[in-house]
Amino acid sequence: MLARLEWRRPGLELPRGDTALALACALLALGDVTLGPDWRGPVWVNAIVVPAAALSLAWRRRAPLIVLALVMGSIAGLAVAFGGSQTWSSLFLSVVAVYSAATYASSLTTTMALTASGIAVHDLNDPAISTFGDWVWSSTLAALTVMVGFTGRKLRLREELVRARAEALSQEEERTAERAAEERRRIARELHDIVAHNLGLMVLQAGAAEQILDRDPARARATLESIRYTGQRAIGEMGTLLGLLRGDPISATEPQPSLADLDDLVASMRKAGLDVETVIEGRVRQLPSALDVSTFRIVQEGLTNALKHAGPAHVRVVLCYREQELEVAVEDDGSGVRNGCGSRHGLAGIGERVSVFGGRLDAGPRPEGGWGLRAVLPLTS
Repeated sequence: MLARLEWRRPGLELPRGDTALALACALLALGDVTLGPDWRGPVWVNAIVVPAAALSLAWRRRAPLIVLALVMGSIAGLAVAFGGSQTWSSLFLSVVAVYSAATYASSLTTTMALTASGIAVHDLNDPAISTFGDWVWSSTLAALTVMVGFTGRKLRLREELVRARAEALSQEEERTAERAAEERRRIARELHDIVAHNLGLMVLQAGAAEQILDRDPARARATLESIRYTGQRAIGEMGTLLGLLRGDPISATEPQPSLADLDDLVASMRKAGLDVETVIEGRVRQLPSALDVSTFRIVQEGLTNALKHAGPAHVRVVLCYREQELEVAVEDDGSGVRNGCGSRHGLAGIGERVSVFGGRLDAGPRPEGGWGLRAVLPLTS
């Protein structure tokens, strides 16, 4: 049972066509030896050697040089022992073995050496080969067989090259599709951050301005100015993102929001009525641009959620720089756990941002009340 399983293991099975060819040649050789009128040496020796050489053709693709050595060795051995084998099947076996070696073997030099050696030993010991024409006929047939096999080799190598290129192209298409999908997810995150934060902030500020317009026009005017500033910033960020989509080199060089804009973000939140406290711990370091943008977006999303859902609340933003990681926390003491309600697309976007850098994200209600968001991002330097 184990041997049968080993035989059927992928990569060890012989091509069915080669197996059928070997069996057919073995039957032909056996009939040729036992029924043919012309043979030299004991019949039983020829009946064993020639069919055995024919059966080796089953491995003509897998081990072409070994098969060639067996076939030519059997023909040369019969010639040395009995003056050669007079079976036509031996000639056919030699042609198939030489062609297979010329097509599939790794070394053409070895193929030609084995072929020439086998022909020379056979012809020198076969008394039927006595004229110059007999010598030329054997050598010419072998040379033509090698040439045909060499042509087959070139076709096979070309086919393998085409197959390898097709496979490489398929893999490149898969990688391109993966990069395109990742880029779509990145764009979706950026669009959510821009729209959800800026437009949401503008709606809240507009509502606040409407409530105080009659009794405090000056404060309402300041709120309207803040709305205009927020709208301009949103338009600028959208323009940069659309420029990146179009491949605009100018837009591609425009800076995206980063932790350098954190003070402006906190100021806009305070104008919208959110009590925000910022705490920086550890030694502040320059972050890679992608990590810098993502950290800003995480804080932005946390503050936006607090503004929308926490109600009147005190929000604490903590950036803790450690040796190997950066911890970002946005915590509020708002009413209940409403911060976690809504579509949750924002938290999903934050989770994707954190996962890109191999970080960790925790978000949920705090035991002491309110909502907390905490992300830990690894630092490479």
